[in-house]
Amino acid sequence: MQIRKISILIIILLLAVGINAQQQDGSVFERRISINAENQPLGNILDQISWQARVYFSYDAAQIQAEKKYSVKAIEKSLYSVLTEIFSPGKFKFRELENQIIITKNEAINDSLLTVIPDSIPVKYFFLSGKIIDQKKNDPIPYASVSVFNKPIGTITNTDGEFLLKLHPDYIQDTLVISSMGYMQQALPAFKLLDQDFIEMQQVSIKIREIKVTSTTPEKLLENIRENLSGNYTASPQLMTAFYRETIKQDDNYINVSEAVMEILKAPYVNTFRIDLARLVKARQSPDVQPFKWINFKLQGGPFTITRLDVVKTVESFLDKETEQFYDYRISKVVWYNKQPVYVLKFEPVSGFDFHGFIGELYVHRETFAIVHARYGFNKKGLKKATSVLIKRKPPGVKARPSFVEYEVNYRQYQGKWHLANARASVKFKIKSRKDDINSEFHSVSELLITDMQSTELKRFSRKESISKRDIFVEMIDDYDPGFWENYNIIKPDEDLRNAIPELISENN
Repeated sequence: MQIRKISILIIILLLAVGINAQQQDGSVFERRISINAENQPLGNILDQISWQARVYFSYDAAQIQAEKKYSVKAIEKSLYSVLTEIFSPGKFKFRELENQIIITKNEAINDSLLTVIPDSIPVKYFFLSGKIIDQKKNDPIPYASVSVFNKPIGTITNTDGEFLLKLHPDYIQDTLVISSMGYMQQALPAFKLLDQDFIEMQQVSIKIREIKVTSTTPEKLLENIRENLSGNYTASPQLMTAFYRETIKQDDNYINVSEAVMEILKAPYVNTFRIDLARLVKARQSPDVQPFKWINFKLQGGPFTITRLDVVKTVESFLDKETEQFYDYRISKVVWYNKQPVYVLKFEPVSGFDFHGFIGELYVHRETFAIVHARYGFNKKGLKKATSVLIKRKPPGVKARPSFVEYEVNYRQYQGKWHLANARASVKFKIKSRKDDINSEFHSVSELLITDMQSTELKRFSRKESISKRDIFVEMIDDYDPGFWENYNIIKPDEDLRNAIPELISENN
């Protein structure tokens, strides 16, 4: 009997309407060593470090006295941390050339030692990694933000609380800020993460009566959000570098994992007529995940559609003055975000209206009225109404319906303005075919992470390179590239995904 292949085309809309088998090696400064030297000459100490870390040191004897005695004690600490205990980062700097470390004084700008480093030698980034957990429960904290203070560089944790941040050596002395909703923000020097595998975060709460939530109403809060939009969000175009991952599971098995580096031309928030544009820098999908032989499940417009999750830019229905009447709103509580209290504004569709609105919540900064976080989706009634929008094409005899839809978006502050930081779309579909004996649940997860951004005078991408809502991401991907990510920041795959694709293990361990 010939098995008929079924092709199902799914579109995820917003109704406003692998993977790397091998990445570039990290810096030699990440290597951990143990040393216990008491009142020993510097030359001897560097010899011990050189043997353990498998590196060589070069320095000007006129600037550094090899016979001067030092004491240093370290157990399983990074090479960088040990060197900063011996040489003050304010007075000395370290440069890496393959397995050689060149030590010079900061004022020695034209030092001859530095001229031995050709411009063609690539900079070795630091690969900072760790796991963020709840201090009391030891549970992992997913989607926590890890970013460089006052710079648009950062990442987030995966569902296991793990993160990987690739950092240029010029920023290793900068401050990292770690934050998550409902937890006390932490700040620490970036190089400290070279020695830490776990970061504990402390829960924090606010009693509603202390913030006097009753002093404002949902209607007034929404009005303040709209009135302060131009002051809270940038009025100039931004060119963003982003990481995008799209995964599809059939029941418990992955059938597709695709990733991309993309650029987003972010239109000014005050201009609602100009939409955000996206283009691929490079993309790939894992060769180890085999599609299910009966069903070809495709998502249309993934990289384009996820940029539409910026609810502030798109003025989603629960923010739009025109559709506000179709929602019930209530301020439920106040939580901490970046050392500031934020209102939690819950919303759901008003019963009795033929309106497939969302149910969800907004986190609104109490002082500036900026939206810093949004989570929204559909209840059962909304899912039924949204079926015709979410599922655009399916073959005869196949039943398909959405069973779960949730969107999430976060914003980060930089230079006094709030910007899109990351977004996530999680959608499940029930698909049945009696003829082919198919009864499966498909789960699509699309994730977007903004890893860098800069002001730009660019007005548009060419039509040829722009991603549209009609594009199918998996059909745009070139051959698999094992040296794919280089120094691009990504969302670290969780354990479930690493187990599904063996190549991920060597990449992230």
